[in-house]
Amino acid sequence: MLSKVSIIIPVYNGHKYLAATIRSVTDQLFTDFELLIINDGSTDDTEQIALELVNSDPRISYYQKENSGVSDTRNFGLEKANGEFVVFLDADDILEPDFLLSRVNFLFENPEIGICGSGVKMIDGDDKLITGLPLIYAPGEDMLMDVLCYKPQVTTIPSNLMHRKQLLVDHHINFDRRLSSSADRLLLCKLALVTKAHCLPVANFNYRVHSVSMYNNPKSKSAVFKDNELFVKILIDGHIVPGSIKGIFLKKNYYMLAGAAFKARHYNRAIIYGIKYFMAKAVYLK
Repeated sequence: MLSKVSIIIPVYNGHKYLAATIRSVTDQLFTDFELLIINDGSTDDTEQIALELVNSDPRISYYQKENSGVSDTRNFGLEKANGEFVVFLDADDILEPDFLLSRVNFLFENPEIGICGSGVKMIDGDDKLITGLPLIYAPGEDMLMDVLCYKPQVTTIPSNLMHRKQLLVDHHINFDRRLSSSADRLLLCKLALVTKAHCLPVANFNYRVHSVSMYNNPKSKSAVFKDNELFVKILIDGHIVPGSIKGIFLKKNYYMLAGAAFKARHYNRAIIYGIKYFMAKAVYLK
């Protein structure tokens, strides 16, 4: 009998929070799941922690592979997964006890919906709730617009979402290995063409915010810019953006890329995308 939910945790040198993240899975009210820990070539004591957890719960499996990045590691886990539903959980996020139950119940009752998430709460490195921030939400009924136009209140954090696995398999959709920080957005853009999403009116997922993250670390700004640049190129070359929202997509993304290039000190690219933004603004007046 298949497990109803497969939870895939890609981890690279994530020993600090791994045990707490897994504990938030094993404490779920919904217990019919399998948990796959995929060690992406860690050099810390991730393996030791993972193996101890495997021995404590038969629902936990452990895999080790050479380092190839988070997108490839998620795809590796997807190939191993046996569940009807799948969650791609980062190794430092925390699920509240009703996380799985709320999503499974909704997807069972709404077979036309392929993706289910919720509101998101932010926690710090000490598991303390970060207050004073506006709530952010999973994509909803207008998922493609939510993702392509960077609605500020919408987040595409993979950990927050439960997918119907068969949709991914049937349509050959997985995480693009060429991308890292924007791979989750591309996945959702492709899924938006074949299914719908729903955001539950609760906030039962905790996203960990680090003092030094990919977006706050100056050394990573160039990598983030290049990743987003490639993301936009893939969307345009693949004709994934519907004509009805092409104008707003180009304006939003060229503006974003101009700013990201400037912050990354790619000044020539910043000028180019600034020009593209104003050209798109002239063509698409609305």
